[in-house]
Amino acid sequence: MMDFQIEPSSVASSPAPREIPGQLKAVLGLKVLSCLAAIGISLIALLAWSDPANRPVGMSSELAHRIANLAMLATGVSLLELLGVAGVWSFKRWGVYILAGFSMLSFVIRMHNGDSFGIISIASTVVAGAVIATRWKDFT
Repeated sequence: MMDFQIEPSSVASSPAPREIPGQLKAVLGLKVLSCLAAIGISLIALLAWSDPANRPVGMSSELAHRIANLAMLATGVSLLELLGVAGVWSFKRWGVYILAGFSMLSFVIRMHNGDSFGIISIASTVVAGAVIATRWKDFT
């Protein structure tokens, strides 16, 4: 009967598993919820106002078209932010770059449209960046 022995040097040299810090998990979770909410609201707006009979009284076709364009843009940005969250969760530097870039783009779009909640989006990105900066060596 063969007896297999594990050498102590091979156990000690194995890298420790990477763990996402709790603060980063919370921020990424909020980012995911925010993106899903933006996608859901965009879908509802597109479905509700695609038919002229369902539009609010006084809403012109130009305004409905502008809202539809913004809803599609918000959906695209949110999907790319979700891709960035997945990259950060996998400890990939490209995920950090995508998350930061498209969070900034989302902030600009929200501020352009007068949405005061855009500040929360940028604040969560700053918090995520601060936590990621302490663990930057773990990202490949």
